Amino acid sequence: MRVLFTIFPATAHLYPVVPLAWALQSAGHEVVVASHAGVVDPAVIANISAAGLNAVALGTPEELPAALGPHTGDTKPDRPSLGFDAHESATGGSWKTTRAILTGMFRLHYPTPEDPDARRPVLDNLIDFARDWRPDLVLWDPLMFPAPIAARVSGAAHARLLWGMDNIGVIHERTKQELADPESELTTHPWLEWFGPALERYGLEFSDEMVLGQWSLDLTQSRMQAPLQVPRVPVRRVPYTGASTLPNWLHTRPGRPRVVLSLGVSRRKIFGKYSGFPMRDFFESVSALDVELVATVNSQQLAEVGTLPDNVRAVEYVPLNQVLPTSSAIIHHGGGGTFASAVAFRVPQLVMPLVMWDEMVTARYVADMGAGLVADHEAPDAAGLHKQLVRLLEEPSFQLGADRLHQEMLATPAPSDIVPLLERLTAERR
Repeated sequence: MRVLFTIFPATAHLYPVVPLAWALQSAGHEVVVASHAGVVDPAVIANISAAGLNAVALGTPEELPAALGPHTGDTKPDRPSLGFDAHESATGGSWKTTRAILTGMFRLHYPTPEDPDARRPVLDNLIDFARDWRPDLVLWDPLMFPAPIAARVSGAAHARLLWGMDNIGVIHERTKQELADPESELTTHPWLEWFGPALERYGLEFSDEMVLGQWSLDLTQSRMQAPLQVPRVPVRRVPYTGASTLPNWLHTRPGRPRVVLSLGVSRRKIFGKYSGFPMRDFFESVSALDVELVATVNSQQLAEVGTLPDNVRAVEYVPLNQVLPTSSAIIHHGGGGTFASAVAFRVPQLVMPLVMWDEMVTARYVADMGAGLVADHEAPDAAGLHKQLVRLLEEPSFQLGADRLHQEMLATPAPSDIVPLLERLTAERR
């Protein structure tokens, strides 16, 4: 069968789908990955090809507004978070804030022209390709809103590929509850502002399927999943973080505990050098420890650090699957890819969540499983981070917790295991 992956234009959204795309290709299916050249991450199309997959470009940065560009200032950017606690009471207000932000994202990433007869960037390009290529199955990023429309127009079965908690599903369910409440002031689903004209253009109607897919492939651990009654296919998140030549210093195991500091490449692109991490003070505190710290930071982030201690190695980027097998601990921002890599290689974690989507839930999950600790993300200090790192390295219980996390991950079907199920579901849905 022909399988079309559609992803939001960010490499962090590409990496989770790569192992499943490989599994489908290895089973003899045709696979392509479509995205538009986002201004936040212009390299996403090239990175699809670099992963050994066929890429389809759905437009150029010129078709999208410059407001989506990365923040490059020295202070914390005024960019609202999309994260909220999906396990909280439905009366909580933060999910409404996220709903409003997502409504704005519809307009930004998939703009609607003033002339209703003009082409819609991304949407029309994707539909043109789907009509020509005629996929049997469309697997779509939950932020790739044009994908279910393209699937319906081309007659393909379609499912979401959840790389994190199903915040969109939670918001949609609570919005329906709000609309059903006679005392609510809400009279129409806010997302119809974008979906309505787009669906009308192709003679379709708004439904749960446009938001939730016909089913969902869920890469999140069962304990992290949002409390929703939607058809799910659990899939193990096999970590993929790119590939490169193995550095010489990684050929042999270190003579002392190796600690990795990873604050996230995608967040670096969005927030510039700001990370909220007290890098200079922390490097100084680590200099007194008998460890090797591998910090994945760039020159901009290092500009105010000064001279690095002898036991700190700064590298702009190294795939986590290269460095984590020889590491004793990792300090990270709570991103899904970094978390999955740490779990895969049984590495205890110190999570300082930079809240964007579900990082706080990830951090709590790590702590609840005894696989690590949660740092203060609002007011982090080097002394506190130093103390927590020492605990990770010296207390055996954290390694036992990391082992438990790993075993729980292995209990979830691998990408290759679900290929026959996808074949059956696709045949049933078409």
